[in-house]
Amino acid sequence: MPSYRHLSKRHPAGSDAEILRKRTISGLRRLRTALSAHFPQDIDRMTTVRIGTWNIREFGNTKYGGRDTYEPLYYMAEIVSNFDIVAIQEVRGNMSEFLDLLEILGPAWDYLATDVTDGRAGNGERMVFAFNRNRVRFRNIAGELTLPDGKKILASFGERIRLENGIALELPDGTDLSGVYRARSDKKSSGAVKLAEDVDIALPAGTRLNLPDGSALAVTRGTEVTRPPGTRGQVTLDVPQGEVVGESFRLRFPGAALDQSFKQFARTPYLVSFQAGWLKIDLATVHIYFGDNSDEKLLEQRKREIAGLTEALGKRAAKDMSDNPESSVLTAVLGDFNILSAKHETMQALEANGFEVPEQIRAIPGSNVDKDKAYDQIAFWEPKRARGYTRFEVRGANVFDFYEHVYRLDERTTYQPDRSEGSYKTWRTYKMSDHLPMWVELTSDFSDAFIEACDAS
Repeated sequence: MPSYRHLSKRHPAGSDAEILRKRTISGLRRLRTALSAHFPQDIDRMTTVRIGTWNIREFGNTKYGGRDTYEPLYYMAEIVSNFDIVAIQEVRGNMSEFLDLLEILGPAWDYLATDVTDGRAGNGERMVFAFNRNRVRFRNIAGELTLPDGKKILASFGERIRLENGIALELPDGTDLSGVYRARSDKKSSGAVKLAEDVDIALPAGTRLNLPDGSALAVTRGTEVTRPPGTRGQVTLDVPQGEVVGESFRLRFPGAALDQSFKQFARTPYLVSFQAGWLKIDLATVHIYFGDNSDEKLLEQRKREIAGLTEALGKRAAKDMSDNPESSVLTAVLGDFNILSAKHETMQALEANGFEVPEQIRAIPGSNVDKDKAYDQIAFWEPKRARGYTRFEVRGANVFDFYEHVYRLDERTTYQPDRSEGSYKTWRTYKMSDHLPMWVELTSDFSDAFIEACDAS
């Protein structure tokens, strides 16, 4: 059980500290009762492993004061303590809040974390696994997942060439592209503002691209050519005169001319191997690129990231099985995929390359607070494949709605009496989260199957 040391110290009646202490005690009682009823009642926990995933909103940021009292961290610890392993997304560079949570959970808990992902899309986030050493064992295998050459994710909205350092557009005479265009900008109502998104302006026919000194025409590897008689280390190339086009040709620019080319993931997935009882499981946690739910191009980018992830992980799992047919390792991917619904193309991208989302998880309406988006998911690679004595068996799965028990809507006047209901709903997500924790429970004890096989041999 977590350590709630602040609750034992009483303060003067009516003081802010005593009100906080009493309120937290009441909240923990409600949470503990609800959590006890939420998880399966008829399962021997010595025979299962419970795996969770939780996007904790900007965990480590100071917006709305951050987790400025022990209250939200105590509630989080009570929830997390019900898992054996939990993947946490949106842990920021400042890990102080997470480390406070870990201290509350107690000395049995440990963690593995990535470095911060740089870049605007990465949002300064880490991927983190927290796990209870009394329940599971880290198998000393961990790494960030990157994509091989030829499989990197290209922008669905097209690659951009920097128009600088000698690269320039030459527009047809009389062309003026200035004008009013639809676009999002910063919050200033008028005058000079900054764009919050790219604006694409269609180019007229006849537009030309002037190339800088140092550019080259690249004839691609694998193109069929001839070798001059009696020579070595030389080839004869046939280059078209006038217009040069075709799959054998590329332009090579000097310097960093392409600013979106050959991308890895917006936030690098993190793969860690654990063992619980008989069950060995490789878990990859992700936080997939979001963009904008209403922008088809950005949705396509999200879909490409998910498909690239499942292809890379599926090939890795298949190779491991090929190299060791007796392997009992189960591969799973979990986290925030920003999937819109169970029927959306983003879900189809997840359930590709051998991955399957268990029916118990597919049946969950949503993991966001409004429960209408299937953002968070847990998927397994070829779960029905024979893995020796072990097998894939789901004993339960769900999301837990903590807002039914703490930071409730009927407590708005207690916490934020000057806020509207809508503003209070936003405020509380920075105390807890805008995602609900999702979990799946799997069988981890296969002693009976082993004994039966030994008796039959």
